[in-house]
Amino acid sequence: MTYTYIDENLQCIASLQRDLNLVTAFLLLTGQITVIGVFITSGGFRVSLSGPILGGERTVGKYEDKISNAVIDIIDLVLAILLIVDQIRLTGVVLGPRRFSVNVSGPIFGVPLYEPALPVLRQDYHFFQQIVSSHFNIDSSIFKNIEKE
Repeated sequence: MTYTYIDENLQCIASLQRDLNLVTAFLLLTGQITVIGVFITSGGFRVSLSGPILGGERTVGKYEDKISNAVIDIIDLVLAILLIVDQIRLTGVVLGPRRFSVNVSGPIFGVPLYEPALPVLRQDYHFFQQIVSSHFNIDSSIFKNIEKE
């Protein structure tokens, strides 16, 4: 396992995270999910999203007031745009009885953007390199002709 392999895995994780952000934006734009709440944490906040597709209900204004519904739709639109331009990202999932919600946040809400990381993999890679190089005398030319399966 080389740094290239680790970097490829990190790129794959970043790509999956980006796809989840775009799917979340699409669900917001199509009205399948909507803002249902806000989690306030130290230093920032996260917006919670859910809807019929996730087992919840679509948030509507009290007494189905058109102005309240328009404000909710505008909030959904702004969140979708922020997801598309990568200013906020999907940060977690909250499970509840018969439904779940997804949380989004980012620097605009006081929460740093999460970057994909494989700290244990990098640590194990360095540990393996250290052990092998300090305890074994291996000719590196042996491995040059081995192809990855």
